[in-house]
Amino acid sequence: MSHRATVLVVDDDEDTVETMRDILREEGHVVLCARNGREALELVSEKRPDLVLLDLNMPEMDGRSFLETIRNDPALANTHVVVLSGAPDAPRFSCESVSKPLRLDTLLALLERVADAGKAPLPVSTTRIGGDPSD
Repeated sequence: MSHRATVLVVDDDEDTVETMRDILREEGHVVLCARNGREALELVSEKRPDLVLLDLNMPEMDGRSFLETIRNDPALANTHVVVLSGAPDAPRFSCESVSKPLRLDTLLALLERVADAGKAPLPVSTTRIGGDPSD
C-alpha cells in the first residue's frame, strides 16, 4: 500500500487497541485510538481519519450512538467505518462489519480497500489478531 492511511481504532478493550495500533504502525499507518464513542467523535471531527475500526459495545457513548451521530452530520457522514463485531445491525448504519477477533490479512485488506476507493473485495483470511485461535 503506497498511501499511509490514518486509522482510528475505537474499542474499550486495551489489548485489542494495543495490538491493532502496533500492527498498523508497523505497516506504516498513522493510528489514533479512542476508548469510547465520545472520544472517537472528537477525533473524527478533528483528524478526519481514512478509516474507523469501531467496536459497538463500549461505555459512555457506544458504537451505535457514534454511528448515528456521524451519519447525521453532513461533514462526517461519508466517514469510512468498519464495525468490529459482525453485529447484524451494521448494514443499518451504511457500513460493513467484520467479526472479532479480526484477522491480520482482513485488516490489511480493509486498508487496501480504503486506498483503492473500496473497489477490492475482502479476501478469505487465515491469521487472527488476538482471541482464541480455535474460534
